[in-house]
Amino acid sequence: MQNGTSPLRRSAIFHGLRQILRDRDLSSSSSVNAARRLDAARTRAPRTLPERRIPPRRMATLEDSTAEKFDPMMLQIASQIAAQADGANPVDHMLDLYFGFLRRKTDFFNKPSECRPAVMRAFERQEKIVEASKSDAQKQAEKKAAKEAAAAEIRARLEREEDEKRAVEDEARRKRVRELALEKKLQESKNATAMDGTTPKIQELDDDDVETIETPGAAKAKDADPSAEKENEKNEADDEPPTHQTHDEAEDDYDKLAPGTQAPNAGNGGEAEHYTWTQTLTEVDVRMRVPTGTTSKQIACEMTRNHLAFGLRGEPPLVKGEWHGEVVPDDCFWTMWDKSTVQLTIQKKSDMEWWNVVVKGDAVPIDTKKVQPENSNLSDLDGETRSTVEKMMYDNAQKQMGKPTSDEQAKADVMKKFMEAHPEMDFSNCKFN
Repeated sequence: MQNGTSPLRRSAIFHGLRQILRDRDLSSSSSVNAARRLDAARTRAPRTLPERRIPPRRMATLEDSTAEKFDPMMLQIASQIAAQADGANPVDHMLDLYFGFLRRKTDFFNKPSECRPAVMRAFERQEKIVEASKSDAQKQAEKKAAKEAAAAEIRARLEREEDEKRAVEDEARRKRVRELALEKKLQESKNATAMDGTTPKIQELDDDDVETIETPGAAKAKDADPSAEKENEKNEADDEPPTHQTHDEAEDDYDKLAPGTQAPNAGNGGEAEHYTWTQTLTEVDVRMRVPTGTTSKQIACEMTRNHLAFGLRGEPPLVKGEWHGEVVPDDCFWTMWDKSTVQLTIQKKSDMEWWNVVVKGDAVPIDTKKVQPENSNLSDLDGETRSTVEKMMYDNAQKQMGKPTSDEQAKADVMKKFMEAHPEMDFSNCKFN
């Protein structure tokens, strides 16, 4: 059936109409055209409607965001079932409860052929979610492990580079310390040569020892009479002609390091074989080098008022000796800075003194005249400390300009007043120091 009329019935209707037209013997063109249209309608294929496609039934799923709304109710049911399980598996009881509900209150079991597939589909859906979650967790774990491995490799490379850098720095520092020690010995030898006019003898030792220099005159001087030595020094001093330094010469002398000293570093400290150090007027900071990988339990450090002993437990001390000045032991401590450096923080007892070494005889001293005091607010200091700091700053500026310090100026003023008070005395051939 199409359009409410069968093809056979339509054909009969068309045939009847055509017969009527013929009976009336219609010859007009309109009648002929009408007959032709009827014939065309009869022979034309019947029109069919497009087939309606019904989409397949989509399997209904419950998203977690929706299912979570029922979690409080389900948890309450599960807790009650677990309390009644009496040693049995609570999950079995939960499934029995659910399927018993379907049996009692629904027609789920009326169609046995659809029950089992429905249950399996639900199980498989949840199983796929679990598998996907495991896969994602595994991928995240693998990704995390790869990142950690890459980070560990980078850390190991940086540590190797840092160890190599420290080794180069330590070797360069030891070399500088040995060179400074040699220069100090040479300077002492020159001074001894200037005293007795003899040629020094230099004996080179291995790298672990410091080169020693000895002069024949120095050996003789050891056995000489102290009183005769003082007399010789006095006679030599009397024979020396008076010298007068110009302003430029005084500046050049000030720029030169004192014999047997080293220039202070940026922190107003210096270098030794096993450490570098910096200082302020109140504290000394020492960075000790220890073998790479040393732990804090292996450190042996003893700091008393006048003495320092530092090293590793069960081994000879790396540094041992007397402080340059007294310290406050209760305010001194050490910290494991990294796996190869230990930091010693030392509190000076006197806060108005620059140290030239940390431990006496352990390294070449620095020239404290080259120390640059740290910037500070003078208004924060007490009156006595402020006046002392201002005096030090004034004397330092005077020395840089080749002019007398405040103490030297005070002595010169006293001598000037004495000379004015005694005009009858002749001071033309006097030498003042």
